[in-house]
Amino acid sequence: MQLVLQLLFWSPAIITNFINKKIRILFFLLLCGCESSSLWHVSHQKGSEKKFDSARLSYPVRDRVNEVAVEMVYSKKSLRTYLEIHSQTIPPYQGNPQHALVKVKTPEHTCQGIAHRHQGGQRVTLPTDLQEVLVEALMKNSPVTIELMGYSTTLQPDNFALFYQELQKSPLKIPFKISFKL
Repeated sequence: MQLVLQLLFWSPAIITNFINKKIRILFFLLLCGCESSSLWHVSHQKGSEKKFDSARLSYPVRDRVNEVAVEMVYSKKSLRTYLEIHSQTIPPYQGNPQHALVKVKTPEHTCQGIAHRHQGGQRVTLPTDLQEVLVEALMKNSPVTIELMGYSTTLQPDNFALFYQELQKSPLKIPFKISFKL
């Protein structure tokens, strides 16, 4: 109410200036809010020794009930791809609690394989041959659909090649250590 009374007694020039500032702020917020961000995310972890350094490239899920989360971990110059379901356990393949059936679909072809199912049943390690198909298709800028019994996710390439290169880089070297003592 007080703002309304102040506006009534201000001159038109002051009111116009006030409104223009608010419009500029609103435009800036709208512009920042519409900025696109990649679906892929890279993070590096520096170990106590170089041989313990690792990096992670992840593709998060938007639908935690029906989609498959993908995480690629690069450590000791090798890559492992993990698939994860958040809502339920992944059904074992043919009754074997250590196996799960995975399908990888690219625009060119569909292939399937048996993934190692981790304890708890919500995470599997993608077999090397399917991992190669996945990476190759994404590097060619093709979308890839991953299916696990009843769950699926379509991975968009969205600058995958840049993020994959970043995954293989060494973490930043900080020339000093900060020690914390309690």
